Amino acid sequence: MPRSSKKKQKKAEDFKKVKLKVGKKKAPAANATDTSFTARAIVVGVQSISADKSAQLTNSHNHTLKELLAQMRHYSAPTRKDSVVGLGDFAALHPAALRAELGAVISAT
Repeated sequence: MPRSSKKKQKKAEDFKKVKLKVGKKKAPAANATDTSFTARAIVVGVQSISADKSAQLTNSHNHTLKELLAQMRHYSAPTRKDSVVGLGDFAALHPAALRAELGAVISAT
């Protein structure tokens, strides 16, 4: 007999109602989902679109020689191709400036 009463007592513990204490908040459920979140701002440095390039020499797509040379080292083949096309456009518009920076152009290729 004592054995079966122990089993009944253990089963009863699982379904026992938890009594609330005075002044204490209700405990969250075991399967409650935390829905809180935090937002952070993305800080972007200088974008080439918003930069003022009116004082610099640019090609028809508004890219400077420095940007075109940086794109020549890009991992993407279409980007490298666009930089070569842009460099040809830059050479047509500003041949003297390209001659002055010829060393940088050769080292980039």
